Amino acid sequence: MASEIWKADFNRREFLRGGAALGLGGTALWLAAACGGGTAGAGSTPTPINYPKAVIDGDLEYFNWSEYLDPDTIKGFEKQYGVKVHQTNFDNMQGMMAKINAGVPYDVTFPTMDFVDQLVKANVLLPIDHTQLVNWGEVPSYFNDPWYDPKALYSVPYALWTTGICWRTDKVQGLTGSWSDFWTLAPNYNGKIFLLDDFQETLGMSLLRNKKDINSGSRSDLDSAVAEILKIKSNLRGFSTDDITNLVSGSAWVHHAWSGDVYQVINQVNNPEVFKYEVASEGVPTGNDTFVIPKNAQHPGTALKFIDWMLAPEHATANVNYFGYPQVTTTGIAAYQKLVAQYPFLSLTLDQAIHGLREIVPTGAKLQLWDSEWTKVKAG
Repeated sequence: MASEIWKADFNRREFLRGGAALGLGGTALWLAAACGGGTAGAGSTPTPINYPKAVIDGDLEYFNWSEYLDPDTIKGFEKQYGVKVHQTNFDNMQGMMAKINAGVPYDVTFPTMDFVDQLVKANVLLPIDHTQLVNWGEVPSYFNDPWYDPKALYSVPYALWTTGICWRTDKVQGLTGSWSDFWTLAPNYNGKIFLLDDFQETLGMSLLRNKKDINSGSRSDLDSAVAEILKIKSNLRGFSTDDITNLVSGSAWVHHAWSGDVYQVINQVNNPEVFKYEVASEGVPTGNDTFVIPKNAQHPGTALKFIDWMLAPEHATANVNYFGYPQVTTTGIAAYQKLVAQYPFLSLTLDQAIHGLREIVPTGAKLQLWDSEWTKVKAG
C-alpha cells in the first residue's frame, strides 16, 4: 500500500452504509468481515451484496466533464458492442452531485475521490465486482483499497492531476513558484487572469498561501483567505473552470489550472512553447477522478463493460494521448510520462499524486461555512 497520508481518514468513515441487497438481479456475493461489512454480533449473517453483471444491457448514459475522454475510444466501444453512448456534461462537482442525488439515471459518472466518499455515505452507488473486470490487473495496487473507498467496493480510479498556475511566457514575466504570484501579477495584467470557479480549489489555494490547512474549518482562517482573494478580484477577468478555452483563445494570460488541461492547451495552440505551468511551494493539491455507477443506473452492465474497456492498455494509452492526464493504470501512467517528456513541468508520478495535498469536500456545518465564505468571494 502506498501512502499513510491517503489512509488517514479510513477509521473516520462508515463503510457500507445501508449495505442491503440492491435488487438488480446480479450475482449475489457475501461481503466478508475483512472487507468492512458490518455484522450484528458474533454468529450473525453477513450482508449480501448483489453485484450487477458485466453484460451489455442497453445504451450507455454517460455523465462527465466535456472533452475528458477520447471520443475515438468511445466510438470504438459503440462499434464493438453495438450500443450508443449518450453524453451529458457537468461544469463542476456540485452540479454532478445535484443530478446524482436527484436520482437522474446516469449509467456511469466521474466524481473526484472526495465526492466518492460522499456518494458512498449517501448510499447512491452500486457496488463493483472487480472479478468481472478483465483489465482490473492494470490498476495500481494502492487503488485496491483507497482511503475514499475501502476495498474499492464502489469505484474504479480514472485520472490523476495537480493544480497550479499556467501562464504565457510571451505575455507574462515574474512567476516564482508561489501562490502569491497571482497577487503579484494581478495589478500588472488586469483582466487577463482567471481563478478556478471551484470553491475548494480557490479557497484552498488562498488558505495554502496563508500557510493554513487546505481543508480548514476555522472561520478566521477562511475569513482571511476570502479577504485576500477580494484584494485582487477587481483585477481578475473572472472565475472559470474552462481553463482550456480561456488560455487557447487568449482571454487568459494567467490561469489557475489543472495539469492535464495545460497539456490540452499546448496540444491545441500554434505556439505551444510559450505556455508553462508551475506548482506552488506552499502546497500542491493533487487527486484523482473515478468511474462510478449510480444506484439509479438503467444499464449497469453496459457501464461495467465500458469501465473495463477503458482500463484496457490500448484504450488507456489512446485516452492519455487525447486528454493529457495520467489515467490510473500501469499502461496509462507510462503513456503519460512519454507524452509529457518534452514538457517536464507537467511530469506527475503516481507517488507524487499519492503524497500530495488532498482536498476533502466539507460536510455539515463545515460545508455551510465554506459555502457562505465562497458566496462572499463571488458577491464581493
